[in-house]
Amino acid sequence: MRASRVVFAVLLCTPAQFLAHAQSAKFAAPEVMLRDAKHKEPKSGVRVGPGNTITIQSGVGTPTSINVLSFGKNGTLLAAGKDFGRVVVWDIVAKTFLCAVDTGQGIVHAVAISPDGQTLATAGERDNFKLKLWHLPDGKLTKTYDSSAGYIHSIAFGPKDEWIVFSENGGSTKVLELASGKTLLELKETFSPVLSTDAAVLMTVNRTAFSLWKTSDWTKLRELPRTPTYAVPLAVSPETDKFVFASASAFYLARLSTGELLTNSQTPPLPKFNLSAGGFAAFDAGGEHNLVFGHSEGRLWAWDSKSGKTCTSDVLYSESGALSPDGAVVAGAKDNSIFAQGQSPDGVLLWNTQRLVESCGFAANTPRS
Repeated sequence: MRASRVVFAVLLCTPAQFLAHAQSAKFAAPEVMLRDAKHKEPKSGVRVGPGNTITIQSGVGTPTSINVLSFGKNGTLLAAGKDFGRVVVWDIVAKTFLCAVDTGQGIVHAVAISPDGQTLATAGERDNFKLKLWHLPDGKLTKTYDSSAGYIHSIAFGPKDEWIVFSENGGSTKVLELASGKTLLELKETFSPVLSTDAAVLMTVNRTAFSLWKTSDWTKLRELPRTPTYAVPLAVSPETDKFVFASASAFYLARLSTGELLTNSQTPPLPKFNLSAGGFAAFDAGGEHNLVFGHSEGRLWAWDSKSGKTCTSDVLYSESGALSPDGAVVAGAKDNSIFAQGQSPDGVLLWNTQRLVESCGFAANTPRS
């Protein structure tokens, strides 16, 4: 679980007290847990002291924390960005550890795998906020790009490894041509870039509007009013003319062509979204596009937007999750290092979404191929 990066002490809650959530359908047990390889772990910045207090040292992190998950475009590889600069890559088909990279980037906030599966991109809070590219599976550093406006929040590759889009903490979104290092697009005071599954459309947001960009030539397709005021885009689906955004801790579905809100019934309401803690949302590509998968308030969830029914996982003590591009697998990091020490191992849990849809009772409402 990501906590504030300051030194302070709080009462240690029990797992049952940590999160209260309305009763809803529950995720079935995961099929797989992916584990990191054995390695020497640095000293944790989080300690449990006398009287069940927790002391969190600013900027140090915890060895087991997974801050971000990202599938490769073909869904065969999964990368996890951890604290202390460690990034782990697994082979999803074989369900095995592939490699680990010591990036030297401190708390890693952003990772991405290129469409051909041969390049890993990473970024974190140290090493002057550089964007680094590594060759897979040997983990050798191939390129480094400077970032001058604070650490990078997110990274995504284009469809043919030609460019990469990322957002900086200073409030800029940039598109970088990888071969030349040339900036193809730079948007000041613009953040939360989200690519469509085929990477043909990019959505960004600034203080007043959502913007849609055609990635083949970087022309602007249109703008939509940013309503509500603090809305943040999370997923975009040009095929179905829909996008998902979060505002005031809630999730909404809207029409991509006009920005109008669609029916947003959620029974019960989805776990609350906290931008500073992280989380994600993604449209399911395996059915009729009625399903949205996501992660917030320490839980993975599924939402049948047609019926309004929701389904959630147990508390995972982490805010990192991801859906594979083909919609076949949903992943969620589990971290018990603080709140449930010794109760179960840490790692990344995988669910087959076909089985998950059936166990959540969505099958009758959302046929799948």
